Amino acid sequence: MKNHLRLLIEYVKISLASAMEYKTSFITQTITMAINDTVWIIFWIIFFNKFNQVNGWTVQDMFMLYAVVTFSYGLAGVFFGNRNKIAEVIAEGKLDFYLSLPKNELFHVLISRSSWFSMGDIVFGLIMGIISFSWWQWPLFFVLSLMSMSIIISFGTLAGSLAFFMGNAEESSRNLYMGLISFSTYPLAVFHGAARIILLTIIPAGFVSGIPVELLKNFNWKWFILSFIFSLVFLTISIIVFKIGLRKYESGNNMNVRV
Repeated sequence: MKNHLRLLIEYVKISLASAMEYKTSFITQTITMAINDTVWIIFWIIFFNKFNQVNGWTVQDMFMLYAVVTFSYGLAGVFFGNRNKIAEVIAEGKLDFYLSLPKNELFHVLISRSSWFSMGDIVFGLIMGIISFSWWQWPLFFVLSLMSMSIIISFGTLAGSLAFFMGNAEESSRNLYMGLISFSTYPLAVFHGAARIILLTIIPAGFVSGIPVELLKNFNWKWFILSFIFSLVFLTISIIVFKIGLRKYESGNNMNVRV
C-alpha cells in the first residue's frame, strides 16, 4: 500500500509539472469544465422553478447531487486518469509497458495519466457543497465521494476490460462510461421498476449519486453499510475481471485486439 501511494504521488507530480508547462491551456480547460457544470445547474434551477419538486426531490437536492457527482468524478479524473481509457490501452498494445514493470498492472494503468481539467469538477463540487451542506455533513460527503469515486473507477475498469474479450471495444467502453455519467446526473427518484434496478446494479449510477444524496439528507446506517459493501464488491469484481482478461492478453500476432 505504501509503495502504491508513493507511485501515485510521483505520477501526480510529473503530470502536474507537465500541465503547468501549458498554464493557459490548463486554466482554460479547468474553467470550461466548471462552466459546463454550471450550465447544467442553471438548467435544473429553471426546471425546479417551474416544477417545485419531482418525486420528493428539490433543487437543493440537485445541488447536493452535483456536489457528489462532480467532486467524485473530478477526483477519479485527476488521480486515476486512465479509468476510461483502458480499452484504448489494451487495443493499442500499450499494456506491454505495464507488464514489463514490477508494479500492480491495473493500478499502474489507472494512475499513469491525469486529467487535470477535472480540477474544474472538483472546485465546482466543493462550491456546490458550500451552498448545500451544513458543517456536520462535510465528513460524510467526503466519505461518500470516495465510495462514489471507487465505483466510477471500477465501472471504467469493467467497461475497458471488454477489450480483452471483444477485441476493439473502445466505442462500447466509452458509451458505457458516458452512460454512467449521464444517469448519475439525474435524480434517482425519477427511475422506477427495471430501470431503477439496473441503476443500482449493472450501471450503478444510483450508488454514485442518488444513494449518497439520500444519505446526506437522512443518514441511514443500513444504506451506508450497503453502499460501502457494494463499492467494495464492485471494486473486487472489476479487479477479478481485469485479471482474467490479463491472462488472455497477448500483444501483436498472438492476439488480434485490433478489428
